Formats: sequence, C-alpha cells, structure tokens
Amino acid sequence: MTRKHFQMIADVVKNIDDRETRHSVAMDFAMRLKGENPRFNISRFVGACNSYATVEAVMADVTF
Repeated sequence: MTRKHFQMIADVVKNIDDRETRHSVAMDFAMRLKGENPRFNISRFVGACNSYATVEAVMADVTF
C-alpha cells in the first residue's frame, strides 16, 4: 500500500462522528497497517484520522 491509500483510509475514518468509534476504528486500522508496513507511523496516521494514539491503546492491541 502507498501513502495515497493510507490517506484515503484516514479521510474515511475521520468522517466518523462518534469520537470513541472513530478512535477505535483508527487504532484498529493503524495496528493492521503497521503489520503491512514496518515503517508505518501510527501516530501520524491516527492524527490524520482526527484522533489520538495512546500507549494503552497500542499496547492493548500488541501481542508478543
């Protein structure tokens, strides 16, 4: 996937009205996209979704 695809996803996610739902969807996409591209910047993507990345949210989705 390219930056253009990531931006298209972020543009759709940022149109979700409910803040909690938007955050949840943004973080879910961010974690999955990070798996596709190790250089993917979670904070930048989630910011483009008009949400925020938290350590707790990221850690809850990461399995070791």
